[in-house]
Amino acid sequence: TPVSDSLETLTPTTEPESSIPSWIKNNAGWWAQELIDDGSFVSGIQWLISNDVMNIPPTEQAADSGSDVIPDWIKNNAGWWSNGMIPDEAFVSGLQWLISNGIMKIS
Repeated sequence: TPVSDSLETLTPTTEPESSIPSWIKNNAGWWAQELIDDGSFVSGIQWLISNDVMNIPPTEQAADSGSDVIPDWIKNNAGWWSNGMIPDEAFVSGLQWLISNGIMKIS
């Protein structure tokens, strides 16, 4: 068999760095599977927003809606997002909905 004198160039493939840390995607997946509670999930999101790790476009916060129940469609989105099935923007729009409807408070 002939020996090739050419060198194969290996180019490392790197994922573009996401603006949202992977640990929050883990939390979203766990929350969607009901392995962590709503409060733990919301606390992580609040920390990310208050520390400017995740930017939520301006959203008017509603007064307390009287309900702290997070709809199932938000939990479905979190699961899909954690698996890379929907983009960050779709997940963020759900968070905006939670804020604008007074379900999630950002202090």
